[in-house]
Amino acid sequence: MKRLFGICTLLISMAFSQGVVTQLDKGSINYSDQSISAIGIGFIPVNVINAGQARRMALRIAKQDALRQLIEIVNGVTLTSETTMSGAMVDDVINTKVRGFIRGARQVGSPKYLSDTSVEVEYSVPMSGISDIMLPPLTVAAQPGVDQPAAGTTTAPTTGGITGVIIDARGLKARPAMAPRILDQNGNAIYGPGKYSREYAVTNGVAGYSKTLEAAQNDDRVKGNPLVVKGVSTAGKNKTDVVISNADVSKIDLANRSYNVLKDCRVLILLD
Repeated sequence: MKRLFGICTLLISMAFSQGVVTQLDKGSINYSDQSISAIGIGFIPVNVINAGQARRMALRIAKQDALRQLIEIVNGVTLTSETTMSGAMVDDVINTKVRGFIRGARQVGSPKYLSDTSVEVEYSVPMSGISDIMLPPLTVAAQPGVDQPAAGTTTAPTTGGITGVIIDARGLKARPAMAPRILDQNGNAIYGPGKYSREYAVTNGVAGYSKTLEAAQNDDRVKGNPLVVKGVSTAGKNKTDVVISNADVSKIDLANRSYNVLKDCRVLILLD
């Protein structure tokens, strides 16, 4: 029984390790499932009347703390190879929209009541809401008669043809971002703003991330028959853009012209 438990624990930890997650003291940025979460702690005020009021007030304080933590965490999210959300949030309009979006965060799981009488709660927001605020209003226009994806879904075909592109950036010290680009060796963007549909980018994220080729090949974003291309270097001060060889550009271009893999954001990047 102990051995079985150990194997199950190992499998769970291996599955988690395949995701690209930035763990923070009071939350996390999950670039694989496109979510941001924060943990808030609330203490019971000294002027409470009864136990019921104490619990409600502690929960309210914990939620407020979690929302404050979410704002700080979102500020640290890498947006592109040159910018972070903190740089974008200096714009009053963007700042107001992002803060309004965060106020709609959803609670994850049940509150945890700690031995010191404090309470801990976790709140989460999807990156799609931030993408909707940050992505340019115009990217690749949707083709007439082509259905757009429903929220939380991907549309990669699972039979016939190329179902997506996996960029292997392991060993390059590449970092995740909300809007990475794929460049050729001349610095031209073969994937980036103007190369994908805004609807797909908001719904599913500009690109997915994974840590193993096996997990990447089974990701719904590219699952089926993905084209695997090796990155040769990174670009930008944040090291989020991946450069591929000029010889591989034609392969991706052909896959895109035939199966819309770039327009539909069926791009997944492997990181260390």
